[in-house]
Amino acid sequence: MQAQLIKLKPILSVLGATILMFLIMVFIGKVLIPFIAALILAYIINPLVDLLQYRFNVKRKYTAAFISLLVLCSFIAVPIYLVPVIVDEVRVIIDKVPQIVTLLNTHVLSMLNSQFGTHITVDLDSLKNMVLVNQTKITNNLDFFQHIAQNGVILIEIVVYLVLIPFALFYSILNWHNILKVFDDLIPRSFLSPMRHLFRDVDVMLSSYLRGQLSVMLIMALYYAVGLTIIQLPSGAAIGIITGLLVFIPYLGVLSGLLFALIIGLAQFTGSSSMIAIFAVFAIGHMLEGGLVTPFMVGGRIGLNPIMIILALMVFGKVFGIVGVLLALPLSTIAVVFLRHIKRYYQSTHYYKDR
Repeated sequence: MQAQLIKLKPILSVLGATILMFLIMVFIGKVLIPFIAALILAYIINPLVDLLQYRFNVKRKYTAAFISLLVLCSFIAVPIYLVPVIVDEVRVIIDKVPQIVTLLNTHVLSMLNSQFGTHITVDLDSLKNMVLVNQTKITNNLDFFQHIAQNGVILIEIVVYLVLIPFALFYSILNWHNILKVFDDLIPRSFLSPMRHLFRDVDVMLSSYLRGQLSVMLIMALYYAVGLTIIQLPSGAAIGIITGLLVFIPYLGVLSGLLFALIIGLAQFTGSSSMIAIFAVFAIGHMLEGGLVTPFMVGGRIGLNPIMIILALMVFGKVFGIVGVLLALPLSTIAVVFLRHIKRYYQSTHYYKDR
């Protein structure tokens, strides 16, 4: 079936509204963080809420209250569990830096040097000198974190955000269809049909990506947490959860998790078998994610390759801060839909067809 051609006027109207939204984000973006996060979560969860409401007669307010309470508990539990665990492991790593350096020199680097004829070594004294040279920067960073910890206003702001997101999520889920109706009523009646067709295409792509990617993150967090726990890596569950939640950043999430796991392994383990086990867990996880979980959950309908995703996160994060990071992937998928329609319109013009 031939794709419906969207006229230029609706596309330009949406682009104008998008530019207006960007200006709003620039001036008051920080205030919008909890509301944007709540709307994204409500968009992802709404099909489940509709299913429970229309098929199983579960009142919408009960589902909204349960999900909001679950999100609030997650916001409270994750930092309470993960932060102390990671801090403890960092302290262990710092205490065991000499043993790690010795292990690297005697096992890893010696094997590489014999294999490739190089003379690479890690000098503990050089590391100490590097720390002394950068002591001012390190002290400033520690002072910065200490300032945050002691600044009651910042802590109150963080707590308000953690409470406000579930609160806004409850009302977003409860009034989701009314919210959609408000936006639908703003569409000029003269091109209501093409605009609805355009947003239908956006919904198909965006829902495929967001809901699929959320499923991938949860599945991979469970895999890495279980896998690293089985090989008895200290704090393996915490590292696995963090790695799984970061898989939406292609390669970076897995590589950062692998690096941290290897450092902890060097600080805690003895023998090469433990290192091989860590490599095996991450290698199998990466192949599982790329070859099975992501294609099955997300599919090939998104049109965003890994480079585009990383670029979108960097650009939007640089321009709009945390708000930009929240909106980077949704806006990128929307942009792909708009570009497809613009290309289709361009190819239908006389400028393109005339010889």
